[in-house]
Parts: sequence; C-alpha cells; structure tokens
Amino acid sequence: MKLLIRSFGLMAIFCCSIQAQQDSIQKLDEVVLKKTIFKDSSYTKTYSILSDSLIERNQASLTNLLNFNSTIYFKENGAGMVSSPSFRGTTASQTAVLWNGININSQTTGQTDFNTVVTRGFDQIIIQPGGGGVDVGSNAIGGTIALENRIEYNTGLQNQFLLTGGSFNTYGLNYDGQYSNQSSFLGIQLSHNASDNDYPFLESDRINENGQYQNSNLGLNAGFKLSSYDELRVYFNVFDGKRHFSLPTPNALPTKYYDFNTRSLVEWISDKDGLQNNIKAAYLTENYEFYPNIERDVFSFGEVRSFILKHSTLYEVSSSISLIGRLNYIRNDGTGSDIESETRNLGSAVVGLKHQLSDDVIYEVNLRQELNQDFENPFLYSFGIQASLSDFYAIKANTSKSFRIPTFNDLYWQGLGNSELLPELSYQGELSHVFTWSKQRIQLTTYYNQVENLLNWVPDISGIWRPQNTDEVEIYGLEVLTHLEKQWGDHEITFDQTYAYTVSENKATGNQLIYVPYHKVTAALSYNLRRFSAFYQQLYNGQVFTTTDNAQEQILGDFSVANIGLEYDLGKTQNYEVGVQLLNLWNVAYQSVQNRPMPGRNINAYVNLTF
Repeated sequence: MKLLIRSFGLMAIFCCSIQAQQDSIQKLDEVVLKKTIFKDSSYTKTYSILSDSLIERNQASLTNLLNFNSTIYFKENGAGMVSSPSFRGTTASQTAVLWNGININSQTTGQTDFNTVVTRGFDQIIIQPGGGGVDVGSNAIGGTIALENRIEYNTGLQNQFLLTGGSFNTYGLNYDGQYSNQSSFLGIQLSHNASDNDYPFLESDRINENGQYQNSNLGLNAGFKLSSYDELRVYFNVFDGKRHFSLPTPNALPTKYYDFNTRSLVEWISDKDGLQNNIKAAYLTENYEFYPNIERDVFSFGEVRSFILKHSTLYEVSSSISLIGRLNYIRNDGTGSDIESETRNLGSAVVGLKHQLSDDVIYEVNLRQELNQDFENPFLYSFGIQASLSDFYAIKANTSKSFRIPTFNDLYWQGLGNSELLPELSYQGELSHVFTWSKQRIQLTTYYNQVENLLNWVPDISGIWRPQNTDEVEIYGLEVLTHLEKQWGDHEITFDQTYAYTVSENKATGNQLIYVPYHKVTAALSYNLRRFSAFYQQLYNGQVFTTTDNAQEQILGDFSVANIGLEYDLGKTQNYEVGVQLLNLWNVAYQSVQNRPMPGRNINAYVNLTF
C-alpha cells in the first residue's frame, strides 16, 4: 500500500505542476464530432493510440511497450519468456490482437504471446478496452490491441536504422525503409533481437538459467492507387523465434520452444459516390515445436493454417446517417502431435447504423450473427452514444455482448478435448467522461462485465483434466487516463498517466481471479529541449492472488518499477540520435508470475539513424 500511495503522490505532483505541450507520448481518442464522412469505426468507445515515437523509445516486445503505457496487467514468465495479458480483469484468451484488421490470436491456445510480437515494424498501436465482439469477432471480451502499418503516398525515400545493445548480451538490429510516389508505396521492416538473458536473481544466489532467446521478423507493405477511388494494399509478415524457457527451480529440466508464423493480406479499398467497399483476403500460418528436454530431439508440435475473407460496405444515406454491412468467413485447418487433422469453418454477418443527431450527439447500433456448425451460434450486439455537452466535457456510453469460441486444443485434443463446449459470453456496459481543454485531456471510465460459460480445464471424476464451461465471472472497475502538456520557448514537457481499479470475481466463490491486481498505475514524464530529451517511466502493480482459493500465503506482493532515459540528436538536420536507458532504475526485486523473477537494474543503449 505504501508503494501505491507513493505512486499516486508522484502522479499528483506531476498533475499539479504541468499544464500544457506539443508532442504527446500517448495520444487519446478525439472526442470532437465531425460532419464529414463517417469512418468504419466506433465513435462511442474509448481507445488510446501509441505513436511510432513511443514505440521506438520502449523495448522491442509488445509486453514492455504496453506494460508501461496501458492499464493491462502482464503475466510474464521471466524476461522474454511467455507473456499473457489480463485486460480489464479477463483471461489471456479474452484479449484480441489484430494485425492490420486481422485477428492473429493462436487457434491452438486462443491467445497471443506478447513477447513474440516485435513492435518495431508498426507505425501505431491502438488499445481499445471493453467488448469488441461485433467488430472483431472472437476473443475481444477484455479488449483489443490493433497493430497497424500506415501506407502514405508521395513521401519519397525514407530510411531508418535502429541499433540497440544492453546488459546480458542483449542486442537488436532494426531497419525500416520505404519509398512512395503519387500512386505507389513500398515499405520493408527487418528486425533481429537476441539475448543471453542470464541476469542474476536479486535477493538470491541464482541466475536466470536457460533463458536465452533470439527472434527475427520481416515485414513488407505495399500500396497502389488504381484510380482516384480504388486502392490495392498488400501486407506480409514472417516471425521466426527460438527460446529456451527459464528454469523455475535449479533442478528443473531445461526446455526450448520454436515459433514460426507467417501472415499475408491483400486489401482492396473503394470509395465512390458515398459507397465505401473494403475486401480483405488473408492467409495465416502458425507453427510451434516444444522440446521438453533440450538434450533430446523429441518434441511436440502444432500447425494451423487459416484463410480469412472479410467484406465490408458503408453507404452514406445522408450527411448524418450511414449504414454498414459486413460478411466474414474463416477456415481453420489444424494438425499436431496432440490433435488429429481437423477443419472448422466460421462465418458471420454484421449490420450497423451510425446516426449523427446533431453537431454534438451521435449514436451507433451494430448487430452480428455468428454462423458455424461446431457449437452454438451467438447473436451479438453493441449500442453506444456520444454527446459533447460543452467544449470542455463529453460523455460516452456503450453496451455490448461479446464472445469467445473454444480453441483447437479445447475441442480436439486427443482423448481430452470436449466437442460439446459452448462459447464464452460477455455482457458489458461502460460510461466515460472526457474532459478536454487546450491540449490537455482527462478520461474517466467506469465499466461492468458479466462473463458466462467461462472455459477452464478442470479434473473430472477420474482425476483427468478436461475443458469445461464452469464459472461465471463478475467484473467491474474504474480507469483514469490523463494527458498533460506544457511548452514555453524551446522547452516541452509531457505527462501521461493511467490508473486501473479492477474487481474480477468468481460469482460462485466471491474470490478474485488469479493474476488480476486490484490496482495498476503507470506514469510517464518526458522533457524536450531542442536536441536533448529525457524521460522517466513509473509502473506500479498491486498484489495478486496465485490460487483460486485466494490463499493468503500464496499472494504475490505488489511492486513499483521505474525506467529513465536520455537522448540527444546529432547531425545538421538532427537525423542521428543516440540514447541510453536505465531499466528497473531502483533495482527492485519483483515478479509478475510466482517463482519467475525479473531482471534488476540493467542498461540499454541505442543509435537511431534516419535519412
């Protein structure tokens, strides 16, 4: 509790001393209503946008970026190891991750390992809390993380090299290049990251054994203007990762894990005479190999190939009314050492209405029907309204029903899978108050979420663990997001803060779900003076329960961790940047998963070349 009080004290001091600025670290959603064409997106939900400059400043993995810049709690089995989120008190499988609009959650585990997503190749990352089942489909019960590549024309040739190096023989090599003229765009992103990861455990005589990792990522993006109203876009990404899993105990057997994933997407966009069409065709592959003993060439494996087809149409009935229709089709083909060759086909249809009642009020209604042969087809909905009551204050309200389908492992695991499983269902509501003045913004959100048919692996009467729809969960909480800026002369200061209070209870027992903290706070202060910049980040995570009975002796204690960094621009046009960061500045011994210590104080240095 003392750590929490100190974190709030630091936040309060910053809030009182900063009043205005220019370049935001974390951009929050715009609340100004426009009379222009409605975009095919939500106006009545809250979201945050992490810019490319913030992505570069943080470490390469998605875990590190979001941990210090969002309300999401991460369960990380040691630095660089398996990392899974708890978004608004939900499970890891209830967070959807989108790559340029395509859901990339694993079809075997139902979730994304956030340490296998390299952030360097993305131009912006959008965080949208709450139910997104109508827009996204399965998994979006806790929230959605959208990874996006921008395609911009007539920008010429641009190149960027980012070289990083740090403690424990950690290094990264990253290149981002693009060329575009008036009608075509070509971009390429290359990244390689590796580490011995042999950091010492604080308050112990052990080191992180068998924790080394390396990964490579290639991204290609292209765009072509076919006419004044037609555009073709192509995206491609391949990830190759190799990790040895850290040993939880000195006598544990060393293991390793290989990932190889590919993503291909072709998108056609048309906007003519008030009719907007968007067609996406994607092909995804996910492959893994797990070696339970690195000394033996024996492994389990899994492979899933997915074909996705999405067609959306938006028709502007008038300057204030738009109608939306979507058709989605997904085919998954999976096989593995524990799963026989299985195929499933999923479909859905969506209709929606956006209506701007006045300059200050807009509402939207969306309906979605799932179509498949494997399990119950849920009917989903979302309704929201936004009203700007003054230049200073706006209010948003939203309610929705979302779902999550069982995974290949849940349904088809040989001898253990359960073909009778039902989708998890979620009924949510949220209310947001947004206060905006000059470039300052404070956003206060309260929410409620009831999850039915929660899927767990539990022992049957024979003691064999099988997947079952077991629990109902009640979740409610409060979120506060603050963005403050100040500029005087050449001096610029930015302050960003997030706070989450989360209650996530099993309705039958009244116990908090495991690894869901009641409190999480982040704060980031940035200062810029011409060629020089500095930043300070603070993260506080409250205590979490590690057993379903909330046993006091198994509580994982709270912790507060800080990072600090300095940067300087060189060159006549300031296109050479050097920087250094001290991570875990105060050398705090902490862990987000029991018996999985994180590194103490360590250093990271980098050179960023742009031309």
